Amino acid sequence: MLNLQDKTVVVSGAASGIGAVIAKTLLDNGAFLVCVDIAPWKDSELNQLVTPAYKLGADLSFAHIDAGDEREVKSNANFQNFSSIHGLVNCAGLLGGDLTHNGRSLASLYKMFQAHVNTAFVLTEFCVPRMKHEGSIVNIGSIELSMVAPGVVLYATAKGALWGMTVSYAVDLAKKGIRVNMVSPGDTATQKNIAQYKNASAMGQEYLQGYRGRTPLGQQSVDPEEVASTVLFLLSVASRGITGQNIYVDRGYMRQLIDPHWFSSGNPEDIYKEKS
Repeated sequence: MLNLQDKTVVVSGAASGIGAVIAKTLLDNGAFLVCVDIAPWKDSELNQLVTPAYKLGADLSFAHIDAGDEREVKSNANFQNFSSIHGLVNCAGLLGGDLTHNGRSLASLYKMFQAHVNTAFVLTEFCVPRMKHEGSIVNIGSIELSMVAPGVVLYATAKGALWGMTVSYAVDLAKKGIRVNMVSPGDTATQKNIAQYKNASAMGQEYLQGYRGRTPLGQQSVDPEEVASTVLFLLSVASRGITGQNIYVDRGYMRQLIDPHWFSSGNPEDIYKEKS
């Protein structure tokens, strides 16, 4: 039931990170992909992941455009031959805290919205008229919709807007039989993140150890494949009763109240034992 054989799926932000792994997973399950990214194909992680098993033009197409620009999307040749689109994955976005984007300002906020919100809106409006009954849209959110680190106002605000878009489209498109959901990853072991972890400072290493210790299912980070398999499920008919939902893929991180690293010795569970 998870098979997407002969179904066309559009994936934005597909050149690298989670988007690239999502694209590879969908290809492995039979989909034909229209991949979209502001980064080029040639040196992309996606190119490395899918070559030589899949061929550009035969198994997937790649649109090197800004998906937040409506004119670029409508005029791009990669979109011209598809009268029927089954699925859309809005994964495009910008990572990093406020300082990474020159601090909090309207210009920085507009840039963040362009990457996360405008791209999703433009592609949704383009794809929906081409979607038939049982079409599915998956927006990529973040754990920082529910809990945030300091200094990520821009990013969290943009993801919050994307969540609002998810809920409202889920209601509006239900009459067309199109489902709209969100998948929100926790800290994810993308190629970029893994490289950063290896070069992390002593403070960074302490943070990573704390992250691992607080995660009930263990492991420092979520595997990108864990995110991708959830997206695959939501695109498939196996999830036909699910719409307007946000599924967190965080290995249980948000659900553990107590961080074991708060205790210098002993078992945190001991605080609940009655004294004899």
